[in-house]
Amino acid sequence: DIRKRQTMKEQQNISWLAASLAAKLGEAPDVAVVLGSGWAERADGLLDGIERFDLNDFENWPLPRVQGHAPELRLGKLQDTRVLLCGGRVHAYEGYTAAEIVRPVRAMIEWGVKNFILLNAAGSTSESYPPGTLMALADHLNMGLPNPLTGPNTPTGQITFVDLVDLYDPTWRAALTATCTDVKTGIYAGMLGPSYETPAEVAMVAQLGGHAVGMSTIPEAIAAKAAGARVLAISMMTNLAAGVGGSRPNHQEVLDTAAEHGKRASEVLKCAVLAAAAE
Repeated sequence: DIRKRQTMKEQQNISWLAASLAAKLGEAPDVAVVLGSGWAERADGLLDGIERFDLNDFENWPLPRVQGHAPELRLGKLQDTRVLLCGGRVHAYEGYTAAEIVRPVRAMIEWGVKNFILLNAAGSTSESYPPGTLMALADHLNMGLPNPLTGPNTPTGQITFVDLVDLYDPTWRAALTATCTDVKTGIYAGMLGPSYETPAEVAMVAQLGGHAVGMSTIPEAIAAKAAGARVLAISMMTNLAAGVGGSRPNHQEVLDTAAEHGKRASEVLKCAVLAAAAE
């Protein structure tokens, strides 16, 4: 039937992309980093011996339609750790399905990647997490982002019930925060976007225990966990969310704050990579 053909086609897309990554980049890296809004510039000086690959050269890699997500892969080394920096994240608000959003992650796992660092820009629900704060995710609230484990979005069409306790690896997170003591921990709330959250929605998230609001990360984290990979996620608070301290967020503010705090973000990303390698 139509659904079966769709899932078979998606598995082919994943396998073709995994084969293309292996053919162009060789052996799978130790850590793959999915870059969020504004993170690409911060990560630029992180690696030695960088090789660059245009995502347009990978036929089945969905391409972004928003500013701040450069469509490029960068492969290099941090000390003895091989790292792949992945630009070009796509989002549900661009019209992509859950299967398309997580296709790169699934393909990288099929290629052989076992550790993922997922980065994002987020709005803070509290002035105690001001712009520039880096937060390692301890958990999330999914408030509208698509789940990649629903039948039509799985590579096999089979429903699996995945335990999401410790979705964001606690050992890896503890190693990062022990080294980078200014990194906070907290709960990320994912909303569909692309409109920013209303003040009422932000107040609701805060009441539910959420420290940050954003429009990404959760589908990729779930897909990676379901496929057996380890996940660490880090939010950069690029603005106070709507209604917090009179904030009226806009996309340029997100990019400007990301650039302003780039140096520390790069240092924390380095610690995160090395923490994965040390285990």
